[in-house]
Amino acid sequence: MNHISINLTVIISTMQHAIDINGKKITPAYSGERAVCGFCKQEVIGKCGEIYIWHWQHVHNADCDLWKEGETKWHRDWKNKFPLDWQETIIEKNSEKHIADIFTPNGIVIEFQNSMISSSIIAEREKFYEKMIWVINAQTFKDNLITENISDQQLAEIDRRYSAQRSLLSKHNSFGLQNTKKKQNVLTTEIQSREDALKGLESVTDLFKSYNKNAETFAEQIIITWQSENLFVDPSLIEIISDDAIPAKKSFFRLLRDLKRNKHFLSAALENSVEIEELYKERNEILNEIENLKPALKEELKSVASQHLNREVEIAQLKREILFLKWKNTENDKELEELKISIDNYIKTNLKKIEADFDEERNKILKDKNKLTLSWKRERKSWGSAAAPIFFDIGDGYLLYKHPNNKASRVKVCDFMSKYNPGER
Repeated sequence: MNHISINLTVIISTMQHAIDINGKKITPAYSGERAVCGFCKQEVIGKCGEIYIWHWQHVHNADCDLWKEGETKWHRDWKNKFPLDWQETIIEKNSEKHIADIFTPNGIVIEFQNSMISSSIIAEREKFYEKMIWVINAQTFKDNLITENISDQQLAEIDRRYSAQRSLLSKHNSFGLQNTKKKQNVLTTEIQSREDALKGLESVTDLFKSYNKNAETFAEQIIITWQSENLFVDPSLIEIISDDAIPAKKSFFRLLRDLKRNKHFLSAALENSVEIEELYKERNEILNEIENLKPALKEELKSVASQHLNREVEIAQLKREILFLKWKNTENDKELEELKISIDNYIKTNLKKIEADFDEERNKILKDKNKLTLSWKRERKSWGSAAAPIFFDIGDGYLLYKHPNNKASRVKVCDFMSKYNPGER
């Protein structure tokens, strides 16, 4: 018998299967065919028209399974993908029984749901069936489902947070490190300053090395040098023995000039003349003045030399300070190295933890990289409470599998069938 099934989403209280007189599960072959409802054992009659899908209908309006949803072509098409023996299976527990759309040999119930149901009904069915799957007809509201792949944005955000935490970690105890480095710089500057001062002092005292660093010897040698013909004195000493520093020097040099002039005149004077006598007399007077001035000049030179030679105490003090500062700097260097090692260990340890945490996050995203983020324009909250797996039938041979945490993935109907009905190829 030819029949036409028109794809209308019309809900009627129907069943696809009934039990014949031989106890076999059958579908109606013609209108008026008689059989028995496998659930309530009441008589049913075949309805095989050209408008509604072929079905069994109770002869009397019996209250059969109240969970049973009105059958649509969508229901029928899905159920027909599975073996007849799996379809409309009666499950009884604790004196309660219901008709499962599909009951697989693995004990999994697959319920095909076309209409909206409440959270309480969902919970009631999941509690009764325990191991079950929902397949929801979402073809009429699939535009209400928003799916997008945001894994790339999530990975970029993870990398941004990782970089920020790594940067923050690299600054760990930077204040302590900066303070230690600052101390190091201060100590280095102080050492350099004292070494420069020491060098200056030693350069002055070194001028007296040729005089055995003795003030008396220095004074005597300087006077002898001044009295020599060339009057040469180490240029480095010029400032030390300046006219201002040695007041008697000016008079001493005046007498030396007078003596030189006298010598010149003596060389030009006639022998046994009165002039020679006068010049010799003048010469003796000059020499006497020089000798008389020498003690004062010597004392002034000794005083100047002593002032500089006494810097040896200051030099010794500077050397002690430099040694102490260098010791402190060495200790500070050790502290700096220990601090660097401590910071480095802290950073390495925590960096490993951060990397492990972020790797875990990344791997979780990468694991779900092909999953879509699922949201609703207008949320159907009842399905948010479902504990069993949910597959939304969005048409065109695809289902949308709802993962936890608002994730979803597109699943081909053929892949779904391969998993739950491996016998169908």
